[in-house]
Amino acid sequence: MLRQSDLTEVAPGIFYAPGALITADASMIAFLKAAAMRTPLKRARVCAHPSPETIQHDMLIVSHRDTYVAPHRHFGKSETMLVIEGLADAIIFDEAGGVVQHMQMGPVASGRVFFYRMPERTYHSLLIDSEVLVFVESTKGPFRAQDSENAPWAPVYTDVVTGRQFIETVVERCARAG
Repeated sequence: MLRQSDLTEVAPGIFYAPGALITADASMIAFLKAAAMRTPLKRARVCAHPSPETIQHDMLIVSHRDTYVAPHRHFGKSETMLVIEGLADAIIFDEAGGVVQHMQMGPVASGRVFFYRMPERTYHSLLIDSEVLVFVESTKGPFRAQDSENAPWAPVYTDVVTGRQFIETVVERCARAG
C-alpha cells in the first residue's frame, strides 16, 4: 500500500510514487486533500507513473473548490477522467470559446456522468461544485508542455480568481439555456 512517506514531491502538490505496482486507499486521498490546501493552485496529485517520460500517465488528483482549471486542449493525446468523490461541471468549448457541451459529473452513485474520454484537440475545463473533487486522470506520455494549449480566449491558469469567475459565468449561462 502506498504511504505518504513513499512519495517524492517534485513541485507543489505533485508527488511521484516509487515501484511498479501502485495502490492507494482512503488515507492517500486524505493526504492529497491536505496537500491541495497548501498549494497555490489548490490541487494535488499522485502520479502512479514513474516519471514524466513514461508512455502512460495515470494520476490520482484532488482539486479544491477554488481550483481554476483553465480551458485547455491536448495535441496528440486523449484524456480520460473517472470521478471518485465530489461534484463538478465539465465544459467542452469550440475554437472560439463557445460551449459545445456541458456535463454534470460525480461518482457513480450520484447519477451524474462519472467517466469521460476527452478527444485530442478539444478545449475543456472543469468547475468544481463540491468542497473537493477526487478523480483519476489518464493520458499518454511523455509530458511535454508544448503538447497542451491554454485557450487564448480564457484567463491564464495562474489567474485563479478571474478564471474561476469566468468558468462560473459559463456554467451559469449553460444552466439558464437549459
